[in-house]
This record gives sequence, structure tokens and C-alpha cells, in this order.
Amino acid sequence: MRKRKTVGVPVQVYNLGSPAGAQMDFERDELWSRMDAEMGKKAVSLPVFLVNPDQMDMLYPPEYRRALDPERIRPLLQEEVEREARNRYREREPEEEEPDFFDRLQRSEADARGWTKYSKVVTVGLYFRLQQYNQQFRDSVLGKGDPSLRTAEAENAFLNHQAPAIFLCCERIVDWASRLGISHHLVMDKVYYHELGHAIMDTLPDGAPNPYLESWGRIVEESLANAVAFRCFRGREALWVQRLIQDQPAEYRGYAAAGQLLVSMLDVKFLRDWFREWLHEYDSYWWRRIGHRIEYALDRLERGAWHPEVARTLTEVLRNLLMPLTQIRSHERIDSQKITEWRRFKRRIARAEPWIHQAWKDFAKHLLIEGVS
Repeated sequence: MRKRKTVGVPVQVYNLGSPAGAQMDFERDELWSRMDAEMGKKAVSLPVFLVNPDQMDMLYPPEYRRALDPERIRPLLQEEVEREARNRYREREPEEEEPDFFDRLQRSEADARGWTKYSKVVTVGLYFRLQQYNQQFRDSVLGKGDPSLRTAEAENAFLNHQAPAIFLCCERIVDWASRLGISHHLVMDKVYYHELGHAIMDTLPDGAPNPYLESWGRIVEESLANAVAFRCFRGREALWVQRLIQDQPAEYRGYAAAGQLLVSMLDVKFLRDWFREWLHEYDSYWWRRIGHRIEYALDRLERGAWHPEVARTLTEVLRNLLMPLTQIRSHERIDSQKITEWRRFKRRIARAEPWIHQAWKDFAKHLLIEGVS
């Protein structure tokens, strides 16, 4: 009988000097079989560099080194929930301008204790545009690794690659798995899928303002990246991934809430006209049952008030009626639609209207509240 030829790993994986890198097995079928087509397309185009903690600490951008401690921000979130409850059914908006939620959140962000507490689980993986590193910096990164573990091919790949790449800190992956008593492969896969999620959402044009540098943008991005990772797992593995996410800072914990609500809505007039025509003329039962809720939600949207109740009302209606809206398809998952919307928003961020920015900020607040509670 003719021996079957072994098929190699579909991506380029390079060890830049991590002793624990030898434990990272990319030959496992389950690593690749869990991915959907979009993730696979990104995976085969992105090299993976395995690094040690010293190398990762050099690579990790200083402007990204922030983390929100759920315990420290929980009182602020509770205050915000109570404030929204008081304002929800007012006939008009408060006369006095209330302090911006994210301005208040910055005080917690400025407290370095959050980063100190969570830095080891944040810097376990990194997706970054490698062209931003100059040659001298790359040489310094290589100098932090064990040269006996690094091939000439890996060194040349790192020095010459001028496009995005994924970095995995192998020692931190192993340590994280050891603390929980689970396989380091499960942790590696979760981290790898998370970074692929960032790659999928990398649509920001050069020179455009980066929403990730704002608290609200980081909350949306990290929660959606975790949603990408989480949906790859089933059964007991999925529960362990949820346990891993509990070890991450508050920005990462809104993954489950990401599939609950739509964010960007079409023109309010279009929605109002469509709902009235379809529901009132063709399905009076639905109009009698939920028409008043739709009118209330549209009134709030028209006044620039995006909040979970408004979005939840319209999301529920759209799910029930299976009404496609622009790029939204009824057979898609809500979190997939959200990722599509976030990619589009980042692509057009320089031209986005203020109300669109506000809708994403309100959605980020919703993710934070749901993820921490």
C-alpha cells in the first residue's frame, strides 16, 4: 500500500528565540478545522512569530499598554446604569449636559494598576503591522531571543517582512495554561484565533485616526476579537475559553453581548417608512403587537439617543421579520454583522458623522456593562 504523503502546515511559523516555542504544535488538525473561510484566508497570508516574554515586551506598542480592572470600574458602571434608567423615559433630554462616560472612565485607565494586573495575559499575543518596526529595532528584538533556537530562515523573515504579522508569547501561553491546569494548545488556539480576529478587522487606512487608542474603540475591538475566537469552540472547550476570558481585563469581556444588538441603523426616515408600510399594511397583527415599541425606538434614534433598549427593540423586530438591511443578511450571525459594520466604520472613520461615532461609543458602553456584570 502506498504511503500517504504528509501535508505541511499551511502558514509560516518562525521561532525567534523562545524556548517554549517548541511546545507550540501547528500541525494539529483541530487548529485549522475550527476556522471559517474568512479566518482561514487571513491565516494563510500572515506569518506567525513565536517570541519569549522579553521580546514581546519590546514589541508591544506603548500606546496599547492600558487595561481596565473590572473590580475598579464596577461602581462607575453601576452609576451609569442607574443614570440611563432615570433618563430613559424622559420626554426630552436633560437640560444640563452630563459628563461623558468615557471621560470618567479615563481616570481608571490612567491608573497603572490595571495594566500591572493584566499585562501578562494581554501581552500573550499581538497582531501588528510589522512595517512600523525599523531595522535597528528588529535587531534588538532578535538579540533578546535564544540564538540556538532561531534559524536563519526565521531571522531573515523577521528582518525583511514588511506587512502585518502575528506574534505569540509562548512562555506566557504555557504559564496561563499551567495556572488553570489545561492544555497549552487550547490557550494557544484561543490566542491565535483572537489575533486573527484583529487581522480580519484591520481596515483602518494609513493616517486615519485609530479608534483603538480610545477606550471605547479598544472595548469594541477586543470584545469582537474574542467573539471571533469564542465561536470557534464547542462544548467543554468553549467553557474553558470562557474561563480564559474571565482572566482578561474588562475590555475583552463583552464578547457574549456582541451578538445581542445591531449598532448602525439606516436613515431613521427610511426605517420609519418601511416599518409603517410593511407592518401596518401587510401584517396588522405585528403592528398592533410591537408598533408602539418601534415608534418609540425610532423617536429615540431620531433624537440621537442610541442605547441598548432602542437597539434591542429594532434588532428583535429585524430578527422576527428577517428583513435584510444593506449588507445585513438574515442568515448571518449578529456578531458577524457587527464585525462587518466595525470594519466599514474603521475604513470610513475620517468621514464618519458624529452620530455614528456616538453609536459605537454607546455600544462599547453596553459591552462593558454586560461584560463586567
